[in-house]
Amino acid sequence: MADTYTLNHPVLGPLTGKILSGNVVQFSGVPYATIPARFKRSIMLEKLPGNSTDYTTPGFACPHKYDGDDIYGGGAIPGEPSEYPMDEFKCLILQIHVPLALLQSKSKSKLPILFYIHGGGFKEGKIDLVHSTHLQIAQSITDSKPVIGVSIQYRLGALGFMTTPEEKSSNLGMWDQRNALIWVQKFIGGFGGDEKKITAFGESAGSMSISLHMLSDPPKSGPLFQRAILQSGVLGLMSSPKSATAAKTQYQNVLKLLGITGSEEEALKKLREVGMPELLQASETVVSGAAGLWGVAQDSEWFGEKRGIVDWTNMAKLLGECDWVKEVIIGDTGFEGQAYYSVIKDYTPALLLGAISQQIGASAAASIAKIYNISTGMDLNKFYSIGMLWYGDVVFDAPTHDLAKHLSTSSKMKVYRYIFDVGNPFPGSKMYQQSHHWVDVYFMFKTFEFRFAKERLKDISTQHARMWTGFANGKAPWKEYKYADGKDAIIFVADQQEGWVKRTVGEDEKLNERSWDRCEALYQAWGQTGPAKRDLTIADMKPSQQQEIV
Repeated sequence: MADTYTLNHPVLGPLTGKILSGNVVQFSGVPYATIPARFKRSIMLEKLPGNSTDYTTPGFACPHKYDGDDIYGGGAIPGEPSEYPMDEFKCLILQIHVPLALLQSKSKSKLPILFYIHGGGFKEGKIDLVHSTHLQIAQSITDSKPVIGVSIQYRLGALGFMTTPEEKSSNLGMWDQRNALIWVQKFIGGFGGDEKKITAFGESAGSMSISLHMLSDPPKSGPLFQRAILQSGVLGLMSSPKSATAAKTQYQNVLKLLGITGSEEEALKKLREVGMPELLQASETVVSGAAGLWGVAQDSEWFGEKRGIVDWTNMAKLLGECDWVKEVIIGDTGFEGQAYYSVIKDYTPALLLGAISQQIGASAAASIAKIYNISTGMDLNKFYSIGMLWYGDVVFDAPTHDLAKHLSTSSKMKVYRYIFDVGNPFPGSKMYQQSHHWVDVYFMFKTFEFRFAKERLKDISTQHARMWTGFANGKAPWKEYKYADGKDAIIFVADQQEGWVKRTVGEDEKLNERSWDRCEALYQAWGQTGPAKRDLTIADMKPSQQQEIV
């Protein structure tokens, strides 16, 4: 049985946590908000509920489709529960990792915060051993640059991102996250944290979430964070907030799947009474297109009247106007599109170009065919590789490049750019040796180091964690990215053979045949669509014989 430590928080009272690695205290399942009813906005807690003081065990996850162990990471981590309990009303919790020495010290000095928001397409994810920050915190202690780690949960799928006819029902999962950030602002000082030194980091939908907070005005209490790390997730070509019309259609589709009819009031009442298995199935089915992404809705309360419609055409500009974030690390993996093989295998070159033409116009489709060298008679294996590249560019690489370009040229933020180009190290994974979407998660937390066969991989993992905790401490991770420097602009690359290495854009393009000129050309082609296609998502790109171009 693990040793424990009890903190007497000046406001929250006693909290007992578990000591990990001999020098980190983990407080698990700490509630930060309550949910008054299904599809209602959460309310931040001003105190801990009841007489509970034991925070040594995991809490409830938000209900979502559960796939068991991590099949891409070599199986479940030892000690991981076979299944996490789920509860839609008890899932708004956070986990806090604090250096034991800080809690035992009488010093009034406060530590910076690393605040993690998990990904998962806004429909899955939880606090677990894979995404635990405790080894990052232990590393920061070893480096004499200690930080505090905070991880959160928020509502997912239809529970968190479906808009109902009621007011204040949009983007509930984002409001959950905002409550968690405000809770940390208010209470982290009692754990020894500095609420004015918060670095938010997230991967995929977690990274998109951070950009969404940057597109919303901060609360009266002040900026929610001062630094951001955006990993493989920037709102862009196919992930713009959906319109009110699209959100309404999504809601109606859920009702139809569940066989719910009646007036608005009657239908919503029935929906609140639907069993969780049925609601989860409908939630999964309604976004079962290529992306499987729930995403956020246009909402003037969240984005503010002055920003107007927020979409891929103005996303970078609006993010550049966020004057309360001072520094940003931004990057992606070497082959983001690998995750879309299951989609592209259903296409032929003619079907893909036909689908693109139907959705964004023949002119844009012709431009894309030229940019990616897609021809109707090409070899299918070659096409699959190019098709995955295109999907990866559309969803991840091109929006990331567009934002990095804009922030480095038209904002006051310091920008640090990276590429994580290390392949999946687990032979049993179908992604083996591919630098696929989310592969960096296996490295940055250090939770998989015990499974790495090579010391080089362990070194990459350790340096990854060290750079993130150093950034939270205000240390520049590497030289700033300057788009204006052209091919001489500096990026940092996690390389399979060399480890983390500094390169110029030109050097990286020569070594890996990467091209950000291609990403810029893709944005220009997309610009031919006009405002009518602001709602386009990957789920709209469905192959059919009627779309085929010959």
